[in-house]
Amino acid sequence: MRGSMLKQILSESGVNVSELARRVNIPPQTLYSMVKRDNQKVDFDLMMRICSELGVPVERMCEDISIASMPDNAEWQLINKYRGLDEQGRALVDLVIEHELGRIEKLEMPENSTKIIPLYSTPAAAGYASPAIGDDYTDYEVPQSSTADFAVHIDGDSMEPYIKNGSVALCKRGAIIHDGDVGLFFVDGDMKCKQYCQDYTGTVYLFSANRKRADADVIIKASSGVTIMCFGKVLTDKPIPLPER
Repeated sequence: MRGSMLKQILSESGVNVSELARRVNIPPQTLYSMVKRDNQKVDFDLMMRICSELGVPVERMCEDISIASMPDNAEWQLINKYRGLDEQGRALVDLVIEHELGRIEKLEMPENSTKIIPLYSTPAAAGYASPAIGDDYTDYEVPQSSTADFAVHIDGDSMEPYIKNGSVALCKRGAIIHDGDVGLFFVDGDMKCKQYCQDYTGTVYLFSANRKRADADVIIKASSGVTIMCFGKVLTDKPIPLPER
């Protein structure tokens, strides 16, 4: 796909990359990568979904593009077998495919290779309220092996010395948060960078690692009715000890 053409069409239609990714059900980072490259091989079904969502003819995207070839007989047989599986079987096959694709990608990966992830300009609040992350971002280079898929600026000292005020935090969207992990949390509309813990009663604790900023802790009882959502897991170099309650 010609990324420059896709970028132009997005600009003309007033649709941003994140919104289009949501509509065609692919990770935003996949679409960021497509926008930045010309003459990229693209799955035909994905091409058609993008064209349909943007209301443009596929010919506009396909000039000088190499589109993946149609399946051969063996591949059609695999597709038919896949369609015969139940939900559990498909999930298992998907898991194996993702694992093998990742293994091959690592084998083909040049040494010291990097990738680009979005660095959002809106700061994550480390102890202070902050607006939600939007589409205002710049490119940020990280090692190809990094599991991070976005980054944020940290504003506040409540997570020092582990996460410093003014630093850039690498984050993983959709990761499972365990006790002791650090995440970006929406709490009734405010976003906070905090250490997570939950007790047996269902009470959620969002701790400041800097215990001098214990005043910035957030405690949410199960019966409180307060809305909390994890926007992403913050990737730390080493585990952060939980404070004593």
